[in-house]
Amino acid sequence: MKNLIILFIAVFLLTFCTPEESGPPFEVELPLTENTGQVPPILALTMGGSYVFEAEYPGEPTELPDKLTKGEVIHGILDLQQYVVQGFAEGFIDSAIYRRNMMLIEDHTVTDEWVDVIFTVAVGEDESGDMLVFVEGQNGQFDEEDPVYFEPSTVEFQDNVFEVMEAKVTARMEYFNGEEITHHEGPAKLMYLSDTAPSESLQLYFDHLRMGSWTVNDQTFNVALIKESAPPYRLEPYTYLYIDLDGDGQFDIMDDGMEAYPVTEPFNIAGESWKISEIAADGSSITIAESEGEVDPKVALRPGTKAPEFTAVTLSGDELSLSDLSGKYVMIDFWGTWCGPCIEALPVIKEAYATYGGENFEIVGIANELDLERFRDFVERENLQWPQIPEIYEENNEIQELYSVNSYPTYYLINPDGEIVEYGMALSAGNLIETLGKYLE
Repeated sequence: MKNLIILFIAVFLLTFCTPEESGPPFEVELPLTENTGQVPPILALTMGGSYVFEAEYPGEPTELPDKLTKGEVIHGILDLQQYVVQGFAEGFIDSAIYRRNMMLIEDHTVTDEWVDVIFTVAVGEDESGDMLVFVEGQNGQFDEEDPVYFEPSTVEFQDNVFEVMEAKVTARMEYFNGEEITHHEGPAKLMYLSDTAPSESLQLYFDHLRMGSWTVNDQTFNVALIKESAPPYRLEPYTYLYIDLDGDGQFDIMDDGMEAYPVTEPFNIAGESWKISEIAADGSSITIAESEGEVDPKVALRPGTKAPEFTAVTLSGDELSLSDLSGKYVMIDFWGTWCGPCIEALPVIKEAYATYGGENFEIVGIANELDLERFRDFVERENLQWPQIPEIYEENNEIQELYSVNSYPTYYLINPDGEIVEYGMALSAGNLIETLGKYLE
């Protein structure tokens, strides 16, 4: 009898003291959490570099603070969609730019009222030659009493280590929350590549992101909810749920990886199919429910995997299959004429094609475009010699979906046997010639 009582107590404690795995559906809390390396700063907002249009910055400071012996004032547009809408209303954004961007804009996320979405900084050297930054204050002028110095640091991404200069700052911005214009002030980081001028590579990175954990089928995964290339405070649909499947403490944020899941599509985790059925407007929680349809586990398009086959009609009217190019190295370039970084990379891609194009190497452009004739005119004007496959917005994007492309440019290098050997940063403008040389020389 004594043994039975002990057994009963043990079962009672096990039943009522063991945490239950909630769901499905699962309610996952995602508080704003400091990012200490879980998400690489590749999701930062570009401050340096050129835009695809000549931006204007009404009401922003333009004069260098006295403590800078040399430097420059840099304006960053933190919310390009809001900026374009209000700029069009004010008359300094033309209709062509407005129409081109409207395909990305959801009406409820923007307002015609003026919202100060511009983050202005002054970056340069003091009299000792040390790099520092002054940030625009609440009064619309640089806070000259509170300079912040840059410190050397490193950023790791896709097996590359980048030497950067980094400064911890207070970022101030306004945003439209769907009902009213709200002021935000919070910690962020400014960084630029050590071997370039700040105006070329300066980025602003908000270091608090929506992160939490999800327990499903006795497995617990760290997760993050992300807006692609937008401040976490801006009202707009979240784009990706990242799930740390390999438990390495970092999220693989690349669209073609196995840890990045578009929030609008079902996904397979722990042997079952799921979908996100609800996202709080501020991203503070999500609901994950069972998916009505079965989906397969995601396979990462990484070096060593077979490149997905496709067949399409090129701009010149010829049918082209990836298999037609077997025996060659093939670089696939997902790009668009509206994409600033894509246009900036064109001179290097032209150089690569002039150097290596022919018997052993081909480039295939997959272009996300709004208008076929405008694209044709651009290709002819720029004298692009490699095959181009246009995928017109809202008409077809089959190859982009096949390769899980949601950001531009996206690059893959495929070997003569049809396997992916390089992707992403290794094929960027700064690395392309060197990378191709490893395979073609």
